[in-house]
Amino acid sequence: MRFSSLLILLFTLFLGTCVLAQEAEIHGQITNEEGEPLIGATVRVVGSVVGAATNYDGRYKIDVPPGRIRLLFSYIGYGNVDTLLRVTPEEREIEIDVVMREVFTETGEVIVFGRRANGQTEALRNQQSALSDRTIIHADLFNKYPDVTLSETVQRMPGVTITRNNGVGEQVQVRGLPEQFTAISMNGQRLPVIQPEADRAGNLDIIQSNLVEEVRVIKSRTTDLDADAIGGTVDFIFRQPQDKFEVMAQAGLGQNFGFSDFPDAATGITQLAGVFNSELSDEKVYALAAGSYFRQGRGNRTQFFGYGTNDTEGTDINRTSPFDTDRLTKRTGFVGAVELRPSIYNRLRLSYNHSATDEVIRQRQLFAYRTFAGNTLVTEWEEDRRLDIITLDVENNFPSTRLDYTLSYATNSEDIIDHNRSWHGFSNDDLSQEQLRTATPYTAFGDGPQSQYRRASFDSRLDERVAVGGVNLTRYVSPSKTSFVRAGARLRIKERTHGQINLNQFDTFGEEIPIGTYFELPEEPYFSSPVPLDDDSLAYEADERISAFYGMYVANWSSKITTSVGLRYESTALGYRNPDFFQGTVDSMDSNYNNFFPDVNLTYRIRQDRQIRFSYYEAIARPAYASLVPRSIRGGDVDMISIGNPDLLPTLSSNLGITFERYGRRDGLFEVGIYAKFLDRPTLVEATRSGSGTHPLLLLQPINVESARLFGVELGFYQNLGFLDAKWRFLSVNGTYNFNVLDENDRDQLSTAFTLAGAPRQSANVSLVYANPNTRLNVVLAANFRDRVLDRIQDGRPIYRNALFQLDLAMDYEVIKNVSLYLRGNNLTDHAYEEWIEQPNDDNALLRSRTNFGSWGVVGVRFRPE
Repeated sequence: MRFSSLLILLFTLFLGTCVLAQEAEIHGQITNEEGEPLIGATVRVVGSVVGAATNYDGRYKIDVPPGRIRLLFSYIGYGNVDTLLRVTPEEREIEIDVVMREVFTETGEVIVFGRRANGQTEALRNQQSALSDRTIIHADLFNKYPDVTLSETVQRMPGVTITRNNGVGEQVQVRGLPEQFTAISMNGQRLPVIQPEADRAGNLDIIQSNLVEEVRVIKSRTTDLDADAIGGTVDFIFRQPQDKFEVMAQAGLGQNFGFSDFPDAATGITQLAGVFNSELSDEKVYALAAGSYFRQGRGNRTQFFGYGTNDTEGTDINRTSPFDTDRLTKRTGFVGAVELRPSIYNRLRLSYNHSATDEVIRQRQLFAYRTFAGNTLVTEWEEDRRLDIITLDVENNFPSTRLDYTLSYATNSEDIIDHNRSWHGFSNDDLSQEQLRTATPYTAFGDGPQSQYRRASFDSRLDERVAVGGVNLTRYVSPSKTSFVRAGARLRIKERTHGQINLNQFDTFGEEIPIGTYFELPEEPYFSSPVPLDDDSLAYEADERISAFYGMYVANWSSKITTSVGLRYESTALGYRNPDFFQGTVDSMDSNYNNFFPDVNLTYRIRQDRQIRFSYYEAIARPAYASLVPRSIRGGDVDMISIGNPDLLPTLSSNLGITFERYGRRDGLFEVGIYAKFLDRPTLVEATRSGSGTHPLLLLQPINVESARLFGVELGFYQNLGFLDAKWRFLSVNGTYNFNVLDENDRDQLSTAFTLAGAPRQSANVSLVYANPNTRLNVVLAANFRDRVLDRIQDGRPIYRNALFQLDLAMDYEVIKNVSLYLRGNNLTDHAYEEWIEQPNDDNALLRSRTNFGSWGVVGVRFRPE
């Protein structure tokens, strides 16, 4: 009710500030001194939301109201053209042609006004003129790549690495820090997290990349951004209504070429996507609808080894537990938006985003032991996740003031449904190291039949609601509107409820089955009943309120120097309730703390196409809800249980960075940066083995270490090779490299050879892009490398994930006008995912697990009229 009332109030305020008038059309052509058209040059009405980019002929068109209008023409590597124009009420068409001069020495101010990027060229302009260090890529660029999830798209940006789950990109890490130190937002609003045991790290595998228009990785914070972004902020701009008609439809079919030995395994792929954008009412109302569907069947085999009595001691294999997995995944997404522009000075946009993932997962696992009886385990379950976000954005421009405000409301849920398991035991003689090392899930140890001795069912439900409201007031203090004072406030309210039921029965049920086979689970669940989110099943319920106020000053001192300085205040109120229905008690906690976060950003422009950035900011990483609740929480992997730590404290940091950027023609960019992060009380996960029977559990608990210092360097380049020779103009090379080193004070927990647990020391991406409009062929070959990663400390020994190398391929060919065939090949190298006790390749390292997910590809057709 409160949210609806605020929507009505903002809508009323917006209408009260609208200025209606009959508009005139301004059109023309932008060329260089040789008369060549400049593609992607921008023209903006300064102080408004009106703007356009030139087409392939260098032509543009915008609509403006009567009155005194200031137009700004800009293009990378050329001097800006700034002109004043008076439009009379009687004028309907005005033609203005502009000749721009190439500039390599003294330059004017680099100013970009506009509400969104229009292609990769304009994205680079926005990046160049931003107040802080950031990287921006547009859908025009990343849609050429064979990426399915958003995290796979982001990994090709400087300073960014990703984590993978089941071979698919899932979470984002910025500048050598684990994912919980990175803020994830959509259209500037915080993304809810669909994960019961870690609610600070954003899972991006639920969202498909073809619904996104632009990605911004903000590596140095300004005052108007949330302070809980030690590593940085990744902001995904979903598709938005534009002032042009657009239709796109595509469909594809594919196949997985990896493991498919699971009975009745699903291995096919189906991909559908569509976009419709149109003007609805006389250049005042615009609407967009975009949808996406992706269905994939995928299987894998995992080898697992335990050493000694607790899986990490000794060098001889004590147990092996290989398992096969069959996973059928369906991802659906929808974006709908309506934008109202009653005048060039005002706009209102209402948008809705829906994303869903539904998975059916089956596993068959063998547990074999060196000296005693083993068992088989068969498991099936469904996992459904939902994310819905509704956002209202309003922008009002006045002669010397800009007022914008935003409201968003998001809900997300995760259901683990009918996680049914059945154990069958068997007797066998002592097993050799070779037998344990080469066992598969179907290896028959012993002669007798298997007898069922246990069955179980696990169900859980997670619900989260996030409401965000913010207002920003900008007062320009210079005639050119390049220096200003900005103040604002923001309130973020998050409520979360997580419930789970875990039921077990120990006895002999059903019939015996032959050795080397698996029990067929019944279609009906063992214990039929949905998870009620009440005290009997409640793992925890929590709420968080973050109130923020800020003030900042931005000064454009000259054509070379721009600075921003500000101070942000955030007040955090966190509470949880943790009932124990066995004891009839309820644990609860309320925590409040307040922090101030200063920041300073400076940009020095050496010349029009080169600049240096300096940044200093302070930030915070708050503990996740589940990390504080003193109760065990199971996830989809029932063998791993998260244990809360009520004594966990927030991590604070001071951050420094220096970046050099050089912009070139054909969307060229070279950037290199160095950074340092000084962290107080960073976190680490400790793991201990629980139980010594036939099915042990791994208990995970976060802890604080004293402090850490992280130093790193990042490199990024996007370069067309036409500068070497004209015949190379269709070939581009894009690449990134990140290197980090850690120095910390708890020598018993971390090694100085690596970054914090969960993040790699180094990563790299290289892509070769061939785009030839004459042959209508586009080819992208993309390689990705991620160094080994310290995952956790288990029973006092470090557990590492191995280095990975992945190769992907994308091809697009326009067979006839507006119709293209496309090919996507993913994970062509099929590099094994491994876990090691101690560092891989060390003499005392022991292989803990190995998994291959296989390669897969899609062939499809796309219809996109220009």
